[in-house]
Amino acid sequence: MKNTLSSLWQTLFGHPVSAFGSVSLLLLISLAIAPAKNYFSEWRHYQKQYLALVRSRGEAVTLQRHFHDGIQQIWLPGLGVVDRCTTCHAGLKEASLADANLPQPFRRHPVIPHTLDQFGCVMCHRGQGPATTVEQAHSSTEAWEQPTLPARYVQSSCGQCHRSPLTGTPQLNLGRNLLGRYGCVHCHTIKLPDGSAIKPTDDPPSLEHIADKTTREWIYAWLKDPQAYAVTATMPNFKLSDPDARDISAFLIASSTPIAGDTAPASPASKDQKAPDPAAGASLYGESFCASCHAVQNAAGNVVGGDVGPELTRIGNKVKPEWLRAWLRNPRVYDSGTAMPHYRFTDPQLSLLTAFLGNKTDSDLLANVHLDAATPEQIAHGKLLVTEYGCASCHEVSGIKKPDNFAPELTRIGSKPLTQIIFLPGMTHAIPDYIAAKIRQPRSFGAALKMPQFNLAPAQIDALTTALLALTDRAHDLPLALTVPAKPPSNYEPAGKAGQLMADMACFTCHAINGRGGDMAPDLTWEGSSVQRQWLQAFLKNPGTLRPALIRRMPRFNLSDDDAKELTDYIMTVYQAPAFDRDSMPLSGYPPAQVEQGKQLFYSKYACQGCHIIDTKVDKGYIGPTLTQVGSRLNAAWIYHWLKEPQTMRPGTIEPNRNMNDEDARALTAFLMTQKGSSKQEAKK
Repeated sequence: MKNTLSSLWQTLFGHPVSAFGSVSLLLLISLAIAPAKNYFSEWRHYQKQYLALVRSRGEAVTLQRHFHDGIQQIWLPGLGVVDRCTTCHAGLKEASLADANLPQPFRRHPVIPHTLDQFGCVMCHRGQGPATTVEQAHSSTEAWEQPTLPARYVQSSCGQCHRSPLTGTPQLNLGRNLLGRYGCVHCHTIKLPDGSAIKPTDDPPSLEHIADKTTREWIYAWLKDPQAYAVTATMPNFKLSDPDARDISAFLIASSTPIAGDTAPASPASKDQKAPDPAAGASLYGESFCASCHAVQNAAGNVVGGDVGPELTRIGNKVKPEWLRAWLRNPRVYDSGTAMPHYRFTDPQLSLLTAFLGNKTDSDLLANVHLDAATPEQIAHGKLLVTEYGCASCHEVSGIKKPDNFAPELTRIGSKPLTQIIFLPGMTHAIPDYIAAKIRQPRSFGAALKMPQFNLAPAQIDALTTALLALTDRAHDLPLALTVPAKPPSNYEPAGKAGQLMADMACFTCHAINGRGGDMAPDLTWEGSSVQRQWLQAFLKNPGTLRPALIRRMPRFNLSDDDAKELTDYIMTVYQAPAFDRDSMPLSGYPPAQVEQGKQLFYSKYACQGCHIIDTKVDKGYIGPTLTQVGSRLNAAWIYHWLKEPQTMRPGTIEPNRNMNDEDARALTAFLMTQKGSSKQEAKK
């Protein structure tokens, strides 16, 4: 071998001429490496495949003319983005390549509000923009930790710029909603780029007076498994041992203080008074539309009802009868900020509802709960556990201060370095996988961890993961000009006695006014321009059905005549639209010819009967409100402007904008204003 190498050396470098030739050949080979590597590069392979694909299509000439070979780059200095994705994804802009059967990376990108030149690809899909190989661009490497997002989480990127809900991002919207609804931000701080923090939207009850409300046995059963009491409960399961649940329940009862307030006795029962009729109680429950806010599990196991208030399936196991009666009489005595309205029930009605709800029990729930009297040691241990588990992050607890920074801050969790994460064996080393696993089963990362087990569906886990992936460094570092800030929350508060009545009836739970409130019922910001005074006052006394297809209804609050008048005067005076005068058009006296023209427009040109009912024997429209008495309910000026531009009058309404001309709008208004209802219906009002 030594002789062979020596002979080869002599041949190549033994003579100056041969040495010069050998060195020249080596130099030529080294110089050829770069162009050869470029020629056989991965991105050029994809470009060749793309050209071969488009040459077989009918629009080949156009597609080839649009194609640019070589490395393509989008540079967005304002965003700090260098993006070479279009080097391989050559057909992203081609409308004719939208066929879902086409292979990637040659398929057209789905239509979105932004263009490639505005944001490139990595703003939404992440990954490494400057890379020119699939592995470096799409995957996590030693030098680059952020791979492309899995498709099911791509909506998270919209959340980097958009702080408010978007129509096209339902999963992101749901995730953000769940962060507040499930109380995640009670423990985890999430700061927004504007310096504010996400606020919880749940309403955990105060535990300062818990002994007035329930028993130690129920607390124990609840702590062991909240979903065993109510399948819709949002409180997570802390997986407490029997002794720990026993001691926490002992401390909560021991620390509870009596509440001063509703001590009004019930009317004395006569000797001959019968027990409350269950059927009458059920009827009152239905007439009060309690199901609009509260759910109940039926015999088939389905949960039926709203989710504004707690589930009532086993309420009789939970609350004491005397507490329930006091709560129904006036919930604000126990909780001044509750979303539950004050119904002003009479004593007989209170007895009916208390008995009806008290009978909603489950004999198995507390059957095996037997607790001895608590010892001082158990109470002290319970207090320690309440502190360690951060119970005061959500609930007010006597003797316990609300903790600060109880759990890790999640402000930039979407950009958390992988070096700071301990992954489970076999888990993909990527932020989405870590976040989803942490939500799905928190204590799989360590039995000593305090984060409890939530009862979440797979779709909810994906939604929460999406919302958390939107919390990135880029979201906080974006130029303000490129962000779409959320609308600041309204702190509107109605004034005077009417304002007190609206607070007492919890109007903002269902209605929005001037940007504050719920979306269960119509926005009342311009209600004074919309309705007629006489109708409104009668409606407040006895709310009727406007939309037959809706299950939810406005309950009857048993208002006095003076209270109904006070509210009517306030609404008619304060809540007026600035764009028009509500009295600018008459309530009656329209020419018969104009009324007949409006009728023809209603039933023919605009086919309004598809959504609304005027003739109850013929019309089948159950989508919108019934219009049989619209002439006695709404103002003519409101109807006219609504027909012209419904979205302007009430943003978000499903009423279509038909670009109606003035003549048609006036004729339709004239026809609708003649719909006063029958005399029998008027008498009912």
